[in-house]
Amino acid sequence: MTDEKVTKMINTAVDAILDRKGYNVVNLSVGEVSVIADNFVIATASNKSQLDAIIDKVEEGMRDNGFELKNREGRSIGGWVLLDYSEVVIHLFLPDMRDFYGLDGTWRDVTCEKFD
Repeated sequence: MTDEKVTKMINTAVDAILDRKGYNVVNLSVGEVSVIADNFVIATASNKSQLDAIIDKVEEGMRDNGFELKNREGRSIGGWVLLDYSEVVIHLFLPDMRDFYGLDGTWRDVTCEKFD
């Protein structure tokens, strides 16, 4: 996939997250140190209802832009949902789960782009 398409995937996901008031949104460029994906988009929702709304909006936006969801792991009730679009993996958390798993810290040596 071209860099342009990956950038579009990231921007589509971030726009959807911010539209539903997700916060602490970052993109971690993990491609040089991981075979899992090139980028992790990570965001937090305040509560389960908001997390569900963010998931729906991200999936809708990605689908509308022609990006295929390869896999979905987790449920909002568990506080962490992973949406796998191959090159871009989106991690959506409730606050306590984001703190518990600490992905931001695990990947602290990669380039991190923050979104508001």
